[in-house]
Amino acid sequence: MFFMKNFSYLLILILFVFNSFSQESVDKNDKYKSLYHQEKAILNKNPLLDNYDVCFYFIDIEATNLNKYISGRTTIKAKVVQQPLTELLLQLHSSLTVDSVYINNIPVNFLFSNNEIHAYPLTPIDVGQYFTAQVIYHGTSSGTGIKNGQSPNWQKKVTWTLSESYHAMDWFPCKQDLNDKADSAYVYITCPANLKAGSNGLLSNVTQLPNNKVRYEWKTHYPIDYYLLSFTISEYQEYNIYAKPTNYNDSILIQNYVYDHSGYLPYFQTEIDRTKNFIELLSNLWGLYPFHNEKYGHCTAPIGGGMEHQTMTTLSYFNFELVIHELAHQWFGDYVTCATWQDIWINEGFATYSYYIGMENLSSINDANQWMQNVHDDVMSLPNGSIYVPFADIYDENRIFDYRLTYEKGAAIIHTIRYIINNDSIFYSMLKNFLQQYAFRTATAEDFKNFATTFTGIDFSNFFNEWFYGEGYPTYSIIWSQQNDTVNFTLIQQTSAPSSISFFTTPLEIKFSNANNSITYRISPQYNNQQFSVFVPFNVENIIIDPNNYIINKIGNITKSNTINNTQNVNIYPNPATDYVTIEINEPIKELKFFDTLGNEIKISYEINNSSINISTLKKGVYFLKINSYFYKLIKV
Repeated sequence: MFFMKNFSYLLILILFVFNSFSQESVDKNDKYKSLYHQEKAILNKNPLLDNYDVCFYFIDIEATNLNKYISGRTTIKAKVVQQPLTELLLQLHSSLTVDSVYINNIPVNFLFSNNEIHAYPLTPIDVGQYFTAQVIYHGTSSGTGIKNGQSPNWQKKVTWTLSESYHAMDWFPCKQDLNDKADSAYVYITCPANLKAGSNGLLSNVTQLPNNKVRYEWKTHYPIDYYLLSFTISEYQEYNIYAKPTNYNDSILIQNYVYDHSGYLPYFQTEIDRTKNFIELLSNLWGLYPFHNEKYGHCTAPIGGGMEHQTMTTLSYFNFELVIHELAHQWFGDYVTCATWQDIWINEGFATYSYYIGMENLSSINDANQWMQNVHDDVMSLPNGSIYVPFADIYDENRIFDYRLTYEKGAAIIHTIRYIINNDSIFYSMLKNFLQQYAFRTATAEDFKNFATTFTGIDFSNFFNEWFYGEGYPTYSIIWSQQNDTVNFTLIQQTSAPSSISFFTTPLEIKFSNANNSITYRISPQYNNQQFSVFVPFNVENIIIDPNNYIINKIGNITKSNTINNTQNVNIYPNPATDYVTIEINEPIKELKFFDTLGNEIKISYEINNSSINISTLKKGVYFLKINSYFYKLIKV
């Protein structure tokens, strides 16, 4: 889901409307794991909802584009689990009227209050048995899951649904449980014949009915979560294009229901046509569009942004950012859905980052980098806040969909994960395999963290504790000096929310340069005021921290000094060396690594307690030997 994030965006939109057309560490690990599981357990729901699994929804309703009144029936096929079913619970907004309830085609007694239908089968239904429940209902819902309004510039009245996060029950009886996806669904919408109605899946039929009415019969055979079911009704024209992803033998329908106004398509067609390129790009990077046997599409409605209804997004206008964001949700959000609203990052973080990916591959890397800088600046406009939604805020949709935290910081840490992996082939392969493992199911951030750790061999525990569960960001300062070809420096870090995170351990790039030369090193800070030494074969005039803006951070002071001393007493001999080199040091060796002059690590087999190291396999040249936190030059001859 994507909405206007602040007043400045709204002002830009208003001006656009008037000028043209409207666009619509271990202890810490245990702490956070304990917190995660406690909060998940506390989120109680009526246990009656756990006694059945939804298999199928058939929503058959009548509505118009003039108001929110609906009438019809919803049929649910489900399977009994846990214990025999003697009482069926369905959720439906109490402002609607329930006329009757049937279980297995037999009318049954029911109670309807506080947004719950309690229906009682004539005889218990055994565990493992399937049953159908049908609810006939009507009325004008006062819930926000169904809306009616008018496009401000195109003057078309629209009725539409937007069920995220707790509002599917505002327009159809259902089970609002993220972890219980229906295997398939039908959505039939009867409306006046001059209108069109869009929904999920494929349009199987358009049936002409008496009294100048028509029924649009949509069917999806993919698993779908309750809040991703939808319909929109308006005076639409249909505009279809096709995407042809690489290594896919067929094409993918992109079906667009847009306002039936003579000026609409000429104005937005170029932006709509970009959808083809987006599908092909994301299919290449993330795996084939998940619902390729059906379609992708758009329905326009005045919602102020977009909503990723499965296979048919509802949106208010077309532009690069909005279209690729909602499309990306078809992978992250629809194909794989957040298992709790506390983990909404699974949906929104990746969808937001898709805009960077889109610009990087289809537009301008400079624009992508500037956008990421703007994201970082916005995240740092306040000193605190976690991406993970605290339990206390789990019903606060303003917090769930906080643009700065859920969307922007969520996207920014994905960019940092990509930087830590430092290999785009591995990064995208990881995403593709994660999606395949959790296909048509739900996942938490913990699931993603564990998957990424296993897939890459990089332990992301501290990273998630600091950046996902934790709050704030670091400000880095450096005090440095240079002696011949060695730069010694102290890295100083202050954090914006020290009560949450007192130190960020994210690997950090530092660029050393003068007018003619530059070299960048990646260091791994472990504590504050940590000292480092690096090999720089030229006189340094400038130092840049995080030169590629991979990490949310601010820069403090970069100060040149002659007071930094390396307390390690190290003797490396012979140097230059041919086959073996010996290291003598006055303290234990905790870390020993070889690098070339470009900062690339060179793998050498050695025993860390053995002072003699075989370097015969190295090519002749200059190398950089990192011993604990300091670097020393080694020449191989």
